[in-house]
Amino acid sequence: MEGYFENKVAVVTGAASGLGLGLTEHLLARGARAVFMGDIKEDNLEKESKRLNQQYPGRIHPLLTDVTKLEQVQGLIEAARSFEGHLDFVFNNAGMGMTLPTEQITFDIWRFIVDLNLMGVVHGTYTAIPIMRKQGSGHIVNTGSVAGLFPVPYQALYAATKGAIIRMTESLQYELETEGLTFSVFCPGNVRTAIFGDMTPPPDSISVDEAVDYVFGELEKKEMVIILPENFRQFDALFRQKREEFDRMARQIAAERRENYRTKGTYF
Repeated sequence: MEGYFENKVAVVTGAASGLGLGLTEHLLARGARAVFMGDIKEDNLEKESKRLNQQYPGRIHPLLTDVTKLEQVQGLIEAARSFEGHLDFVFNNAGMGMTLPTEQITFDIWRFIVDLNLMGVVHGTYTAIPIMRKQGSGHIVNTGSVAGLFPVPYQALYAATKGAIIRMTESLQYELETEGLTFSVFCPGNVRTAIFGDMTPPPDSISVDEAVDYVFGELEKKEMVIILPENFRQFDALFRQKREEFDRMARQIAAERRENYRTKGTYF
């Protein structure tokens, strides 16, 4: 859909690094009128917003945002809506990965990840919905994960949050599409971001630019669930269509990670 992002006002959370920064850059490159960048890391936010403002003067609006705080998310979204009186896109992207053995995950870790990964998306989604319903248009894009589509050993907590995001997004699409709203959730597999920490990204990983370019192509078509890269679309199909084969693969991954934790203290 040509010009889908042109002259639009967008919000991106987790916007100062990784996929969030890629989303911001692609919005600007596709002609967005303004991008409101929300991020909790002040140094990153200041550095990246200044850099982008040199290339796209007047179109970048950074705002320090902790998505676990409802009032901060409301402030970010309201600032975007007030800019020109409309809110066209909200990318609820802020979150973090979590791959740990069950015995290392405390209830405090559960609460933290649920507040960040799930409630951060809920805050953005349910703050934007009334605005978009009133104007009769808008596209909310949530960041899920392939871990929310099919089970991944040692990621039960992470999968729980991402699975909830996927089902929430799909449910809202069917409920509110007749009012002009569009909902999408993109589910990345291996993308080369800081989520891998000190480990070398897997050989099948793709760059942020590749990932976001694919996502934007699917958003223009208003796809509801977007899975990337290609090999993870194959894994998803395997899970749905050949469960016994998928189970063998999942158990092999579990065994490898179990041994890695036993011998190296990490899953890789």
